[in-house]
Amino acid sequence: MGQETRDTESARTIIVRLTPETHKALRIKVAEEDTSIQQWVEALIERTLGIGPTDSKTSRKDAKTQRG
Repeated sequence: MGQETRDTESARTIIVRLTPETHKALRIKVAEEDTSIQQWVEALIERTLGIGPTDSKTSRKDAKTQRG
């Protein structure tokens, strides 16, 4: 999985607690999509809020390029 392109100094951290079963299913899902949990969750939140790319397979690098 690629290294994050977002500036980590300006990023904010949240904690989400998952059951072991949900976490395992999420790990499988992101592996199938060749992404990281961080990237997958961030893209999901951005899509839901209408502020990010609509394609879940868009990488962070592509998203940064699209934003300028």
